[in-house]
Parts: sequence; C-alpha cells; structure tokens
Amino acid sequence: MIPEPPLLIIAPTADEFDLSHLPLGDVANDNISVNCAKFQEMDLVEVIVDAMPFLLSRFTAPETAQKIAIEKCERLFCEPPSPNDCGIGIAPRDNISSAKHMLQVNHRLLLLGKWIGESLGATAAAWMPSRRLANFQYFTESVEEYLVDGSFPALFQTSFLETEDGSLVTTGLRYFSGQEIHLTAPPDYSKTEVTERMVRIIDDMVNHGKIDNPARSDGMVQGETLFFSPRDDLQQVDILIQKNRIEE
Repeated sequence: MIPEPPLLIIAPTADEFDLSHLPLGDVANDNISVNCAKFQEMDLVEVIVDAMPFLLSRFTAPETAQKIAIEKCERLFCEPPSPNDCGIGIAPRDNISSAKHMLQVNHRLLLLGKWIGESLGATAAAWMPSRRLANFQYFTESVEEYLVDGSFPALFQTSFLETEDGSLVTTGLRYFSGQEIHLTAPPDYSKTEVTERMVRIIDDMVNHGKIDNPARSDGMVQGETLFFSPRDDLQQVDILIQKNRIEE
C-alpha cells in the first residue's frame, strides 16, 4: 500500500522529470541514499536519511492543483500553485510510520523536503494533515528554526480556526498526538494572547502526547489555570483557560 504523503513540495518541474535524478546539493547527497530498485516502472523512489526510509512520489501539475483544492488548503504567505507547478510527495515508509510523530522522524522528513525544494527552486510547501500551503521561504525558515532550537512549526504543521462561540479548534495535531484541541479562553483575551497559549499547548502535546484523563495545570501567567477534559473517544480534548482572582 502506497502511503499518502503528508508533505508536498511544489516546484516548477517538467512532465518528464525523473525522481531518481534529483539534482540535490552536496550536503544532501552526503546524507541520503536513493533506492530505485523497489519501485521499478513506478513514479516512486525510496530515499534513506540517517537510516530512516521515506517514499517520494511525483504528482503532475493538474494532480497537484487537485490535491490542494480537495483538501481546501489555507494559504500561508503564498499564492496558489501556478499551472506549471508539480508536487513531490514525501511520506515515512511503513516501517517508521508508527513513529511518524517522533521528533527525529519529523526532523528528517522536513529536512528532506527542504533539500528537495531547494534543489528544484520550489515555490511552496503543503502539509496535508493541517491543510496548510506555505511560501517555500517561510517553510525553509520554519524548518531551520525547528532544527536549531526545537521550535515546533505549529503554524505550518497544525492549523486552528475560530468557531462561532470564539473558541479555537486545531487541525493536524492528531498526526502527532492522536488528538485535536478545542480551546476556550476568557473573552477579554486578545487574539494574540490566545494564539500564544495555543502554540504553547500544541508544542507540549507534540512532545508528550495526548491527554488521556481530566487534568489541570498552571497557565502562562500568575493566576491563570488550564483545565483539560478529553472527550470519551480521546479524539479531542477540551481545554478551558480560567483566570483566578489574585488576592492582594
């Protein structure tokens, strides 16, 4: 079974482009190996990065546009793909798919995408679980920051939308933690304040996994408490931010 690629690198490539002849730079070539034997006569290539296997697949320009449209990807600092832009899909192979949420695997997947995109003059990158389509420069900068200081690219690999009642609901976090977030904050919190807390919670769940039981924890500032209430199926956790009155 061919896995659906979570990462799509979008670049202007010719229809006859051969995945087995990616024009990777010296740094990439020193760190990866390409195995074409497993998928002869298929537009698929296995690439191994630090002993971790990933599967590359190529999509024509119409197929790429269709994938972006079907998933209703939200654009992040970028325009829609041009009629000549094709997609290179990158997915963990079956033997590491159960570890796809781990930092080491995610690092290599994103780094491979960065190398491929740089070699092809990519214009954009899409993370399908979060339905995000980002300018390639933004993608590159986010990946580099992630590799250097561990700042999870929450605005690319997850997304969150405001509901009618003012709460925020994530998309894409389930890829890493097996669970999405429904966050409710006090009405006097600004959008920036709520976003800062959402990003902090996302980062924590990416690193530590889903919330299995009701819990509470201190918030980002004094007098703030977070209450965690997972749904019965654990597919989503309701998080309430509450401000406590500080005694003078």
